[in-house]
Amino acid sequence: MSDDWGRKLSRFGNDLAAGLKDTGKLLKSDIDKARGYVAEQGPQSEAQRQAEQQHRWERANSPTWVAPAQAADTLEWATYELTDPRSQQVAVTFRHPADWNAGGQVMWPAGPGLPVKYAIGTSPADASCVAERFPRSDLISGGLLTTAEPGREPASGGLMQDVIATALVPKLRRGAFVVSIDPVDPALYLSQRMDPRLMGQGFLACLEYDRNGVPWADEFVVLRYQLPAANGLMQELRFGAAIWSLNANRDLFPSVRATLRGVALSAASKPEWDAYAAQQTGWPVLV
Repeated sequence: MSDDWGRKLSRFGNDLAAGLKDTGKLLKSDIDKARGYVAEQGPQSEAQRQAEQQHRWERANSPTWVAPAQAADTLEWATYELTDPRSQQVAVTFRHPADWNAGGQVMWPAGPGLPVKYAIGTSPADASCVAERFPRSDLISGGLLTTAEPGREPASGGLMQDVIATALVPKLRRGAFVVSIDPVDPALYLSQRMDPRLMGQGFLACLEYDRNGVPWADEFVVLRYQLPAANGLMQELRFGAAIWSLNANRDLFPSVRATLRGVALSAASKPEWDAYAAQQTGWPVLV
């Protein structure tokens, strides 16, 4: 019996060795193929990256973006007042050229624990350029197992420039090419009052994309603010972004850039409405 088991074990060992040898050959073949694929794709990816960088440099130095613009003087413009239907109070005001169309909406959260939001915008009758303030985005990142919360979306915990490029731009301007994203003084683009404890930061993202086949340029003025952290050992980072999109036909953009910035800089929520909203939700309007 022991000799029989010995022969069986020996045969099993030989078969196992042969199988491992064949498996090793297959693995080596797969690894060689993978190495060949990486070697083939590496130069293409590098060439693509360099081409994209060159394109980004060319667009950043094109007439669309190269000339800085100051915000236009809004003294002679019309004033738009956005009324909150719940409180019947004026929530937000901004100024715009008298012959432009203007509008907006107040959005109350479905449940407690989140602030009220608003969206506003204005454009000429032909919509060849638009200044629009999106509803604020509330984000969460970090922690051991970060998941979405009601009213807050998960985001990467990297630099805000990365969050803008990988989360906000794809959400709001799908397919847009990011020319540049730079930190800016938020006071140059936004006049909204902000509690200093929210640690506001400003960013300017220059985007280009096709709108119905027409080349379009878009300035994203992003105001990042910090929200209080939740209690716990692995604390998530809660933050948010208020975004103005100042966009126009790319050829027209340099001539209307100052006007669009003037609209954004003139907008602010009313202190009385801020107080009412905070009482209703437990949160200040923030931005």
